[in-house]
Amino acid sequence: MKVLLGIPDERIPIWELGTPLMINQLVWDSIPWDNETWVDSGGYQIMVKGFSLQVDAVLKKYLSLHADTFMSLDVPSFCTDVNEINFKNFEYLYEKINVMPIIHAYTPDGIEKAVEFYSQYTDKIAYGGIVPPSLNGSKKIVIMIYHYLRRKVKYLHVLGAGSPYMRELFFNADSVDTATYRIKASRGLVIIPGKGERYVGDRKIVWKAKRATDEDIALLLNFLEKTRFPYKVDLKNWISRALINAWVLLNSKYEAHNYLIDFSRKVDKMGSDYLKGEIEEMCNAVSTSFGSANN
Repeated sequence: MKVLLGIPDERIPIWELGTPLMINQLVWDSIPWDNETWVDSGGYQIMVKGFSLQVDAVLKKYLSLHADTFMSLDVPSFCTDVNEINFKNFEYLYEKINVMPIIHAYTPDGIEKAVEFYSQYTDKIAYGGIVPPSLNGSKKIVIMIYHYLRRKVKYLHVLGAGSPYMRELFFNADSVDTATYRIKASRGLVIIPGKGERYVGDRKIVWKAKRATDEDIALLLNFLEKTRFPYKVDLKNWISRALINAWVLLNSKYEAHNYLIDFSRKVDKMGSDYLKGEIEEMCNAVSTSFGSANN
């Protein structure tokens, strides 16, 4: 499974690890490294803030960046049909650049419609917009829709799912990306090989996180030594923590027991018709709940 690391600026020299990178076209005007580089449109962030992003402006910026793969500009949705403006945006970009279409956690009918359309042009698809519904308690639907989509496409990239834990959830993806190495580091967290994140800061923990034990730290330091971590280790420095997290992320697997990982393996073995019915039922429940909340 290919892992791309998201990079918002040059403060952490993550390109030195030689890994493929993911950048946001809203931030970068040039690419100062030789690593394989993918570019995201930033459309999701723009829509969250209530602004619009025009596809012709995205294309202009994309053409100025000498990258390998570009994400299409899309309108995300959850448990709905696909917005057909996504098709128009993709066709517009496809004429000029190597663009990868994005399919969100649509209904099964929406997924089938999107796969049928995009398969005219490419056999590579990105599965996007999974983080917001996951944070809002819809992790199981996101996993089920992923497996439904996985069976229908040759190459599937999962956006925002590159941590060791997330790679176990989406275990048969072809590629993933993540900026979690940096986000965790800024919060005083390090990734312990095989276990997940642990807090190493001096402050009182005010969010859901376990404090690193002496055993955790010893496990981490031993792993870094054995795998020849190329930088100085300083758990008190957030940039050092970010580099450590990136290294552990790239060179280890999540090994702790987790019910959602077990669930994903179970869903992978479900019959397609049964899986489709389960997704439709769960999406109907989401739609009903959303409608009640707005009455």
